[in-house]
Amino acid sequence: MTIVAGLLIAVVAVLLVLEPVLRAAAGKPVELAVPLFADSDDEEDPLLRRRDRALAALREIEFDRATGKLSDDDFARLQSKYQVEALEALRAVDAAQAGPGPAPEGDAVERLIAEARAQARTKQQRFCEECGTPLEGSGKFCVACGTAVGAGV
Repeated sequence: MTIVAGLLIAVVAVLLVLEPVLRAAAGKPVELAVPLFADSDDEEDPLLRRRDRALAALREIEFDRATGKLSDDDFARLQSKYQVEALEALRAVDAAQAGPGPAPEGDAVERLIAEARAQARTKQQRFCEECGTPLEGSGKFCVACGTAVGAGV
């Protein structure tokens, strides 16, 4: 009786393993448990399809690096390439969605950020050598940790 039960379990296990192969041989489509690409209305729009593929490529190389399939050098090279592609695709999608009309407010924000960065570069901010806190004025001590400020700071 035990042998019959074991054989029955073995036959069921073999049928479960071979079920996708038998279904494909019969001409029935095999559905994946996780779709390769999300089903959406975006498939018709080439800009959105380009964006989705660029972002998917970035996720894929991050996964490949995490699993050890990519070296750090290869990852850095591919990441810079795919980031450029993704940014171009995102900008193209944003431009297409904005349509004709005045420039979006984001341009003004980007201009303000660029101005603030330029001011920070010319200002030559000083920092405490001990704790890294920005130094204010021409004081002789750091206000955060009390370390004496050297002449070379």
